[in-house]
This record gives sequence, C-alpha cells and structure tokens, in this order.
Amino acid sequence: MTARFVALSGPLCGEAFPLDGSEWVVGRDPGNPLSIPDRLMSRRHCAVSVANGQFRLRDLGSSNGTFVNGIPVEQHVLEHGDRIRAGDSVLMFLNAGAPSSTALPGPGPVDERTTRINGARPAGACRGAASDSASDILAEVLAGRVSLQAHDMIGDGPAMRLVYSRIRKLAPSDCTVLISGETGTGKELAARAIHQNSRRARRPFVAINCAALTEALLESELFGHEKGAFTGAHSLKKGKFEIADGGTIFLDEVGELAAPLQAKLLRALQHHEFERVGGTRTVRVDVRVIAATNRDLAAEVTGGRFRQDLWYRLNVVSVTMPPLRERREDIASLAAHFAAKYARGRAVELSPDALSALAAHDWPGNVRELENAIERAVVLGSSDRISAEDLPEILAGQGEPESGGVAAFHDGVRDVKRRMILDAIERSGGNYAAAARLLGLNPTYLHRLLRNLQLKSAAARR
Repeated sequence: MTARFVALSGPLCGEAFPLDGSEWVVGRDPGNPLSIPDRLMSRRHCAVSVANGQFRLRDLGSSNGTFVNGIPVEQHVLEHGDRIRAGDSVLMFLNAGAPSSTALPGPGPVDERTTRINGARPAGACRGAASDSASDILAEVLAGRVSLQAHDMIGDGPAMRLVYSRIRKLAPSDCTVLISGETGTGKELAARAIHQNSRRARRPFVAINCAALTEALLESELFGHEKGAFTGAHSLKKGKFEIADGGTIFLDEVGELAAPLQAKLLRALQHHEFERVGGTRTVRVDVRVIAATNRDLAAEVTGGRFRQDLWYRLNVVSVTMPPLRERREDIASLAAHFAAKYARGRAVELSPDALSALAAHDWPGNVRELENAIERAVVLGSSDRISAEDLPEILAGQGEPESGGVAAFHDGVRDVKRRMILDAIERSGGNYAAAARLLGLNPTYLHRLLRNLQLKSAAARR
C-alpha cells in the first residue's frame, strides 16, 4: 500500500486515494487531483506535497480552515494516522513507509457496536460507495483507532477517556441523554459528538439555549407557532423540534425551563408529538433529545422546581463533563489549540512560564475561561510568543497581581493598537476591508480586534 488518503466522512466517504504524484490539491474545483463536492470546502482548499520522503500539508487560504487531529493548521508534516478535516470531509492519512508500530490516534479500543449500526458499514463509510480495497482499508484503520469518527473535543487524559468511552457506547442508540457539568466544560461539544457518531449524523443538529429566552419566546422557538397566534405572528413558523426532524435537538440549560414548558416537553418526549403555539393540529416528529444542565437536577426535583417525571425521561443515560481543574494534563494541548485558532496563520507558541501559570490556575470558568484567556493573549500580545505576562487575569487569580511596570506595558500596547486601528479606518474612509489591508490584517481579525479593544463605537464615529 502506498501513501494514501481514506475518506472517513463527507461526500466521498469510504473511498481511498493513493498519493502517487508530487503534489495533490484538495478542494471543490473539478480540476483538482482530489475533487470533493463538499459545499463547505473552498475550490482549492489545501494541498499535499512530497519532498525528501515527507508529506507536507498546507492550507491554501481556505474560508473554513484546514484541521489536523482537530487543530487548525497552515502547514503540517503528516504522520501515519493523521486525520485531516476540510469542510464536512474527514480524510485519514495512511503511509506504508511508516513504522509498523506507529499507533493511530484514539483514546481507546474500537467498539463493534459503534463501527456497525443496524448492519451498516463502519461509521463514516457510504453505502455502496467504497471499492473492496477501500473497504479493507477502512476496516485497517478502524481496528487501530477509536470509533468516535468525528468530534471536536480535545484531551487525552483519563477524565476525557472516560467521556469518549461513554459517548462511544451510547451514540449508536436513540436514547435520550442528559449531559451534566459546570459552565464552560464543553457540554455542547459532547452533544455534537454523540450526534456525529449516530445514525442521525447526516440529519440536522439543532441547538437551543433554554436560559436565553423568555418563556413565551422559548415555547415558540421550541414548538413553532401558527399564523395569528399572537401579535406579530404574521406567518406560520416551524419550531426547533420540527427543524430537527430525523436528527437531534440539543436543549442546553434545560434546568431553566418554566413549569408549563416542562409539561409540554414531557409530552414531546413521551409521544414524539406536540402542537404549535396557537394551533390545534398535532405535529409528529422523529427527534433524538440531548439535554444539558449545570444544575443538580435531582436537588431541583427535591425542591419542587423541576418535574420528577421529566427528569426521569431526560436522564435515561448520562454523561458528566469533567471540570478543567480535574484534567490539568489537557491544558497544554487545549492552550495550543486555541493559540492556533486565534493566531489566524501566525506561528504563536506558549512559553514554559505561561504553561506553568495555566497549569496552576483553578479555572472556575473551565475550558471557556481558558479559551478567552488565550484569545486575549494572542490579540493583545506584543510578540508571537505568549508569556506569563500576557496572562494578567490568570496571574491575578493566583494572587500575583500585575506590577505597575507590567500593567503600564500592557496598557501602552493596547493604546498603540487602538491608535493604529482608528487611524487606518480614518485613512480608508470607514472601509474596514481597506483598513485591514493597510494594517496587513485579515478583515475577520480586524473585526475581532475592534470587539476585544472595545473600539466599535469609536470606529463608527471615524
């Protein structure tokens, strides 16, 4: 077997492509050596070139980025077993020249229940699409890697291995799942992983935050409304349950539901039917429900704030997302992932003192707090190396307040950036794309700077 790609998901899933040329371009363009009709791919998305026995992957300025093993990359030397995600497609790189002992990535052994669902091919393979050789390869691949074919969770420590194992077992079923965990632990990522590794993966995944809307608006969002149901209801509107028909609906912060909505949700779970607001016709749907909460729902039931029968319906099987302080071994890889995400192509690294500061922090806001800290350090940092001084909020949380000199330095850097941005916007006549060109920035990155430096109002006045 020569070096090749095997498509694990996407329009060409199940097919194998030998890399027998000096360069392969991957993208939607029919003229590419590997053309994939994936609507989320750019026409020329990424390329693989061969030199000195190494296969080097590089992003070609794609709109949605190129990811290797879940981490966005501009360039990457491929290793046996690497997973490349471009758009909705996942390609695994296999290299006959790699040592036979090279292990393919994955936190645990394969589970036959997750590689075959209702007698279908292994997860990621298309019905009737793969040749015999490609099927054999898909089977070389699945024997040596975890059966979670698609997920964006990062971490390989014991706590996350338990999460992966749990998801691997329950994903193929249609059972209702309750995901619990503190705010910022990645409950929605776990819900998406369950959906992406289920038989419903090609159907919609619809998420709604139950704490973000008033009771009246939430009922309409969940179940839809009929024309004329209330003031402003000028036309029929389908709710999230209807939109998710055939797929999965994710109810985040389900513990915030008001009592009347708890009753309506219970009926939808029991009978897979409901009425739209202002309607009398019963609507039936085929939807898998995944709910999440940061509350202790058992305590909420005891206190009379949550229906016991609904809790039983939601808590058929459960997944608990560990807080970041209980998975410190994953902090370095998470920080590297977020640094690459927000660097937008720049080579940003974390210094040993920065990693030490991150490892010592208690992370009350969990992974979300870590992401915010790294984004601020990338946006406001003065170099492509993140040091502990670029993490003032983390140091302050450890009882190490910023010294006057360090605080003055960061304030000075922010002021210079603000002046440069506002000057570029003024010189470009308010055209943000032109201002980004003057600054040598990607327009998306400029908008992020405007938000993080709180310059939107000032920029509008300019």
